[in-house]
Amino acid sequence: MKKYLMINSESLGQGDYELGKTLMKKFLHTAVASGETPEGIALLNSGVKLACEGSPVLDELRSFEERGAKISSCITCLEFYDLLDKVAVGIQGTMSLYVQYMFDADDTFVIG
Repeated sequence: MKKYLMINSESLGQGDYELGKTLMKKFLHTAVASGETPEGIALLNSGVKLACEGSPVLDELRSFEERGAKISSCITCLEFYDLLDKVAVGIQGTMSLYVQYMFDADDTFVIG
C-alpha cells in the first residue's frame, strides 16, 4: 500500500508552539523507528522549514529518504519563507506533484 504524509506545519497540533515543535520531532523520530516508510512526504506551509538547514528533524527526514521516501518541499512555500537556498534534504515540489501524491496514494495522512 502506498502511504504519503503531508506535513503542513513545523509544529504538531494547536496550542503552545514550542510544545508543538517538540511533538513534531517526537512524531517523526517514532515514525522512523517504526520501520515503516511512506512513499513520500510532502512539506507545505511552515512544514518546509523541517527540510531546511538547522532543522531539528533533518536526521529523521534523511532516514526516510535513505529508505526510499520521496521528500519534497513546496516551492511556493520556500519562496514565501525565503528558504529556496536552504533546503538540506529532498527536492523542491509543486502543487501538481502533491495532487499526484494524493491520487496515487492508498492512504494519505495530513500532519501539522
